[in-house]
Amino acid sequence: MMFRASKAGWDTSVVTRLAAATRHRAGAMLFASVLAAFTTATVHADNGLAAGGRAAGANAPLMLAQAGAQGVQGVQAELDALIKAAKAEGELTFYSGATENVVKRVADAFAAKYGIRAQFVIVGGAALLQRFQNEAEAGKIAADLMFSSGNAVAYAEEGIRKGWIEAIATAGLPVVKSGEFPAKFNMGSTAIVQVAPWIIAYNTEKVKVGEVPKDWPDYLLPRWKGQIIITNPRSSDAHLLFWGMIMDKYGEQFFRQLSAQSLRQFAGGVPATNGLGAGEGSMQIPAVPAQIQAVVSKGAPLAISVPDYTTGIEMQIILTATAKARRPNASRLFTNYVMSREGNEVFNADAGSVTVYDTTRLPKSYQNPKYSAIARKEELAKLLGF
Repeated sequence: MMFRASKAGWDTSVVTRLAAATRHRAGAMLFASVLAAFTTATVHADNGLAAGGRAAGANAPLMLAQAGAQGVQGVQAELDALIKAAKAEGELTFYSGATENVVKRVADAFAAKYGIRAQFVIVGGAALLQRFQNEAEAGKIAADLMFSSGNAVAYAEEGIRKGWIEAIATAGLPVVKSGEFPAKFNMGSTAIVQVAPWIIAYNTEKVKVGEVPKDWPDYLLPRWKGQIIITNPRSSDAHLLFWGMIMDKYGEQFFRQLSAQSLRQFAGGVPATNGLGAGEGSMQIPAVPAQIQAVVSKGAPLAISVPDYTTGIEMQIILTATAKARRPNASRLFTNYVMSREGNEVFNADAGSVTVYDTTRLPKSYQNPKYSAIARKEELAKLLGF
């Protein structure tokens, strides 16, 4: 799959749907439970197994209406109370491994919806988690929540044990309690809010249409020698997960051939993408959609190609513990927003990024990240010449 961006970017307009979705999901779950009770009561009555069974069955529609209304009202009341408490706090601060264009877009949409300012600090890779840990150990946590990829679950579970982090599953978020948020992306300690497949990025002024790489082995063609931009895999666990996938699929021979291409090395993903936009190379391996869109919006002549076989950055949200957060209510409302369909579509508005509400957009041979690759950091870095 190939996508081209415009300087204006992709359409990020969304429709406000959280309350409607909450009502729908809560009603659906209550409908299922009451319908089960109604069916059981009716069957028992028909078989003569329960005295008064028919009466219970006859009253089930009334039970359904009452329970559904109470459940919906309860979740909505909790959301309303959270909104009120969050507005009283007025603002929040979060750390993010996601690119600035993504978090600014979400922060602006959140502020427009709730009138609450969301300040953010961009911290890449392992430095983000180390910064939070240093603050927690010093008893001065500045971030009310974080967005992080890599092995975020293990980090969050350790933070929960130490009292620094609160599990998404126990935070009482309306979007979780209503059933709106897809359960398979709720990791318990964290929640996945974005799947950003690793892609091929290229400079359209240096790569002809008929030469656009479509798969990872295309980087090994002789014509690309000295034209490939690569990021130091030590800069982020997420990069290690990509290279672990490549190792599993193609073996060490791929690394030897790629290293022979006179790679142009960069310390991190953002400077690598900036270098690609400036024409310092023809293509980048690997890249993520949001980083590419960030420089395209400034006029860089870049486009992307999405291989069918790839893995991705699974961005996760991590909540600071209520007792440690400076604005616990605002942080939970923001988390609730990003996890809602409305907010998640804003978060994933860049072409190539995938909202957790529509995984049909994933490449057909998408591979879940294998976190065992993180332990191979030095091996993979050395194979790539770092």
